[in-house]
Amino acid sequence: GLEGIELDARDLIDPSKRGDVLAAALKRAEAALSSGRHAVVYTSLELLVGETAAESLSIGNVVSAALVGVVKNLSVPPRFVIAKGGITSSDVATEGLGIRRAWVLGQAARGVPVWRIGPEGKFPGSSYVVFPGNVGASDELAKLVQRLSR
Repeated sequence: GLEGIELDARDLIDPSKRGDVLAAALKRAEAALSSGRHAVVYTSLELLVGETAAESLSIGNVVSAALVGVVKNLSVPPRFVIAKGGITSSDVATEGLGIRRAWVLGQAARGVPVWRIGPEGKFPGSSYVVFPGNVGASDELAKLVQRLSR
Protein backbone atom coordinates (compact mmCIF):
# COMPACT_ATOMS: atom_id res chain seq x y z
CA GLY A 1 0.00 0.00 0.00
CA LEU A 2 0.84 3.64 -0.29
CA GLU A 3 0.79 6.41 2.29
CA GLY A 4 0.33 9.78 0.55
CA ILE A 5 1.89 12.62 2.53
CA GLU A 6 1.24 16.07 1.10
CA LEU A 7 3.41 18.97 2.15
CA ASP A 8 1.46 22.19 1.65
CA ALA A 9 3.89 24.67 0.10
CA ARG A 10 2.17 27.56 1.89
CA ASP A 11 2.97 25.92 5.24
CA LEU A 12 6.55 25.24 4.18
CA ILE A 13 7.26 28.89 3.40
CA ASP A 14 5.84 29.93 6.78
CA PRO A 15 8.72 29.58 9.28
CA SER A 16 6.24 29.26 12.17
CA LYS A 17 4.67 26.14 10.60
CA ARG A 18 7.54 24.52 8.68
CA GLY A 19 9.12 22.57 11.55
CA ASP A 20 5.87 20.99 12.72
CA VAL A 21 4.82 20.12 9.15
CA LEU A 22 8.14 18.42 8.44
CA ALA A 23 8.17 16.54 11.76
CA ALA A 24 4.66 15.23 11.10
CA ALA A 25 5.58 14.20 7.53
CA LEU A 26 8.68 12.36 8.73
CA LYS A 27 6.69 10.55 11.42
CA ARG A 28 4.05 9.45 8.89
CA ALA A 29 6.68 8.35 6.37
CA GLU A 30 8.56 6.28 8.93
CA ALA A 31 5.34 4.69 10.19
CA ALA A 32 4.39 3.73 6.63
CA LEU A 33 7.82 2.30 5.85
CA SER A 34 7.96 0.42 9.16
CA SER A 35 4.66 -1.27 8.33
CA GLY A 36 5.80 -2.35 4.86
CA ARG A 37 3.99 0.37 2.93
CA HIS A 38 5.50 2.96 0.60
CA ALA A 39 5.62 6.61 1.65
CA VAL A 40 4.86 9.09 -1.11
CA VAL A 41 5.92 12.55 0.06
CA TYR A 42 4.89 15.30 -2.32
CA THR A 43 4.22 19.02 -2.36
CA SER A 44 0.97 20.77 -3.16
CA LEU A 45 0.54 21.55 -6.84
CA GLU A 46 -0.22 25.24 -6.38
CA LEU A 47 2.62 27.27 -7.85
CA LEU A 48 3.67 29.93 -5.37
CA VAL A 49 5.43 32.93 -6.84
CA GLY A 50 7.08 35.86 -5.16
CA GLU A 51 6.91 39.48 -6.14
CA THR A 52 10.36 39.20 -7.74
CA ALA A 53 12.28 36.45 -9.51
CA ALA A 54 14.57 36.22 -6.47
CA GLU A 55 11.60 35.69 -4.14
CA SER A 56 10.20 32.99 -6.42
CA LEU A 57 13.57 31.24 -6.45
CA SER A 58 13.70 31.44 -2.66
CA ILE A 59 10.25 29.82 -2.40
CA GLY A 60 11.38 27.00 -4.68
CA ASN A 61 14.52 26.49 -2.60
CA VAL A 62 12.53 26.28 0.64
CA VAL A 63 10.14 23.72 -0.84
CA SER A 64 12.99 21.63 -2.26
CA ALA A 65 14.85 21.81 1.07
CA ALA A 66 11.74 20.48 2.83
CA LEU A 67 11.61 17.38 0.61
CA VAL A 68 15.36 16.90 1.03
CA GLY A 69 14.98 17.20 4.79
CA VAL A 70 12.39 14.43 4.97
CA VAL A 71 14.64 12.09 2.98
CA LYS A 72 17.77 13.08 4.91
CA ASN A 73 16.11 12.40 8.27
CA LEU A 74 14.52 9.06 7.40
CA SER A 75 15.80 6.32 9.67
CA VAL A 76 13.72 3.52 8.13
CA PRO A 77 15.15 2.39 4.77
CA PRO A 78 12.65 2.47 1.89
CA ARG A 79 12.68 -0.21 -0.82
CA PHE A 80 13.41 2.55 -3.33
CA VAL A 81 13.41 6.35 -3.63
CA ILE A 82 11.93 8.28 -6.53
CA ALA A 83 12.40 12.01 -6.96
CA LYS A 84 10.48 13.96 -9.60
CA GLY A 85 11.89 17.04 -11.25
CA GLY A 86 15.42 17.91 -12.28
CA ILE A 87 16.53 20.23 -9.49
CA THR A 88 14.59 18.29 -6.86
CA SER A 89 16.13 15.00 -8.02
CA SER A 90 19.61 16.48 -7.85
CA ASP A 91 19.05 17.92 -4.36
CA VAL A 92 17.52 14.70 -3.02
CA ALA A 93 20.45 12.71 -4.44
CA THR A 94 23.30 14.87 -3.18
CA GLU A 95 21.88 16.45 -0.04
CA GLY A 96 19.15 14.05 1.09
CA LEU A 97 20.81 10.75 0.24
CA GLY A 98 24.43 11.91 0.31
CA ILE A 99 25.14 10.24 -3.02
CA ARG A 100 28.67 10.85 -4.25
CA ARG A 101 28.85 7.78 -6.48
CA ALA A 102 26.15 5.61 -8.02
CA TRP A 103 25.81 2.95 -10.65
CA VAL A 104 23.28 3.41 -13.43
CA LEU A 105 21.28 0.19 -13.58
CA GLY A 106 19.17 1.14 -16.60
CA GLN A 107 15.86 2.84 -17.19
CA ALA A 108 12.69 2.41 -15.14
CA ALA A 109 10.79 4.00 -18.02
CA ARG A 110 11.85 5.84 -21.17
CA GLY A 111 14.13 8.67 -20.07
CA VAL A 112 13.93 7.72 -16.36
CA PRO A 113 17.26 6.36 -15.07
CA VAL A 114 17.61 4.07 -12.06
CA TRP A 115 20.74 4.30 -9.93
CA ARG A 116 22.14 2.00 -7.27
CA ILE A 117 23.26 4.16 -4.34
CA GLY A 118 26.98 3.89 -3.62
CA PRO A 119 28.49 2.81 -0.29
CA GLU A 120 28.93 6.34 1.08
CA GLY A 121 25.28 7.28 0.52
CA LYS A 122 22.32 6.89 2.81
CA PHE A 123 20.70 3.48 2.19
CA PRO A 124 23.67 2.07 0.20
CA GLY A 125 22.69 -0.46 -2.43
CA SER A 126 19.13 0.84 -2.64
CA SER A 127 17.60 2.04 -5.90
CA TYR A 128 17.20 5.73 -6.64
CA VAL A 129 14.97 6.72 -9.55
CA VAL A 130 15.58 10.10 -11.17
CA PHE A 131 12.27 11.07 -12.76
CA PRO A 132 12.74 14.25 -14.84
CA GLY A 133 9.91 16.74 -14.67
CA ASN A 134 9.16 16.73 -18.39
CA VAL A 135 9.17 12.98 -19.10
CA GLY A 136 6.32 10.57 -19.67
CA ALA A 137 2.55 10.70 -19.71
CA SER A 138 0.61 12.17 -16.80
CA ASP A 139 0.18 8.70 -15.25
CA GLU A 140 3.75 7.48 -15.88
CA LEU A 141 4.95 8.10 -12.32
CA ALA A 142 1.98 6.24 -10.81
CA LYS A 143 2.60 3.30 -13.16
CA LEU A 144 6.26 3.25 -12.19
CA VAL A 145 5.46 3.14 -8.48
CA GLN A 146 3.08 0.23 -9.12
CA ARG A 147 5.77 -1.69 -11.03
CA LEU A 148 8.42 -1.11 -8.38
CA SER A 149 6.01 -2.06 -5.60
CA ARG A 150 5.59 -5.64 -6.83
